Amino acid sequence: MNKLSLNEGGYDYKFIEEPADSLKCLICLLVVREPQQHGGCGKLFCKVCIDKHKTLRNTCPHCRRPLLQTGLFPDLRSEQEVKSLLVHCPTACEWNGELRSLEDHMQKVCENAIVPCPNGCSNGKTKMMRKNVDFHILTNCPNRSHSCTKCQNVMEFRNAISHELNECPKRRYTCPHCNEAGVYDERTTTHLEVCPRVEITCKKCSLQIIRCDESCHPLFCLNEPVRCTYYNIGCKEKPLRKDVTKHEENAQLHLSLATKEVLRLNKIQFRKDALTFRMNKFEKHNLKKNKFYSPPFHTSEAGYKMCIRVYANGLGDGKGTHVTASAHLMKGDNDDSLSWPFTGTVTVELLNQLEDKNHRKETLTFPANDDVSERVVNNERGEGWGYPDFISHADLVHKPLTNTQYLKDDTLIFRVSAEAPDYKPWLECTN
Repeated sequence: MNKLSLNEGGYDYKFIEEPADSLKCLICLLVVREPQQHGGCGKLFCKVCIDKHKTLRNTCPHCRRPLLQTGLFPDLRSEQEVKSLLVHCPTACEWNGELRSLEDHMQKVCENAIVPCPNGCSNGKTKMMRKNVDFHILTNCPNRSHSCTKCQNVMEFRNAISHELNECPKRRYTCPHCNEAGVYDERTTTHLEVCPRVEITCKKCSLQIIRCDESCHPLFCLNEPVRCTYYNIGCKEKPLRKDVTKHEENAQLHLSLATKEVLRLNKIQFRKDALTFRMNKFEKHNLKKNKFYSPPFHTSEAGYKMCIRVYANGLGDGKGTHVTASAHLMKGDNDDSLSWPFTGTVTVELLNQLEDKNHRKETLTFPANDDVSERVVNNERGEGWGYPDFISHADLVHKPLTNTQYLKDDTLIFRVSAEAPDYKPWLECTN
């Protein structure tokens, strides 16, 4: 097929019936395209052919007359006759029809027609048969639509690899601080808020520290409040670590505190070290209304033997609503050398398990003229002396305003101490 047949020169197609010679151009010898009739001899020429001929010589190729004298005229009748000719599709597809329909068939329908990729791949240079376009778009076209399997973003296929390596928010990514692998958008946002190797700023001293060192940083932070070295003798001030040396140089303050501590210790010279004991399974004691006894303790090394009795469910006025606590004298090995009746005091404390203050404290003073103060002879322990409403059940649980919690992990913790100035110190032995 002549390469000009679709655009210039005559029609070089396979016609179903051979066209008449009168419909052929005398220059290209093909079926005439845009027929131009010579005014002299009446012969037909393709417009492209005769225009090109005129650039070489100005005479009719057939009769040799000057073209300017006789003139050329479009032959519309012949053109309609040509376009009515029946032709086969030049791509060898099964279509045949009038010449006037061929161009529309080639541009829109013909499966064998050569067409460019509709996605414009290779800058429009990629061409193929129309029947292969769908396969090309699905499998080979670099500009075909592609959905990322990780983030579902849609892009051209040619950009998929770059996207997956450098742009996808769901791509694999290793934290540069802790080397822990994960997903990019999580590793660069929420992970940084908890990453143990990220640098953070201490709110007290503004020092840059690694997050995993945050828990131990207060041991070195210069703006961290610390206990005074003289805490044990009563100094409750907490200077900043950078100021602690200057604070401890205040000799007058600490000498005064030391003096007060010595006086406090002198006042409890008869007091035995306090006994601390636990009452476990509080709910079980409460439900079964059991009584609980503490381990025995002595008011001094050779003093009165005593114990504490606790009713979780309460007795008397406190039954069902309070914890009842009472102190009991017990039969002891030192009773012969002690003064009777017992006239000392017993301090019972229910300890706050959140901090060392706001303990529930009651001091029991044994009356001199009551059986509870007499020596125990026949039984293991004597009658109790205490408080039926030592503490209400409602006050045992956590109280945020006072930061107290006496019942924790189903356990109460008591501390008890006693003072008995009326025993016979001259009879106390060291062996």
